[in-house]
Amino acid sequence: MSAEEEVALKIRQDYGIKLAGWYYTDIGRLNRIIHIWGYKDYSHFEESRKKVRSDPRWDRDYLPRVKNLILSQQDMIMNGANFFPEPK
Repeated sequence: MSAEEEVALKIRQDYGIKLAGWYYTDIGRLNRIIHIWGYKDYSHFEESRKKVRSDPRWDRDYLPRVKNLILSQQDMIMNGANFFPEPK
C-alpha cells in the first residue's frame, strides 16, 4: 500500500483521477485490495489511463515496487447512484 500512497496516487491525481475508496480485506479471502477511482466519464477514464501508463514515473517508480505483489487483477466500470456524492 505504501507504493500507492507514495507514488501512484500522485500520478493518478495529476491526470484528474480521484480516489473514491481504498479497502483491504481483514476477514475472508485475505490479502486483497479493492480500490475505487472516480472519473468524469468514460472518455476521461480512457484518456487518463493512457496518460498514467505512459508517465515515466509509472514505469520507473511504481511498477517495480508492485509487479511481484499482483497475482490477479479485475477491472469494472460502475456507475454511481444519482444520490451518491461525487468523490472529492
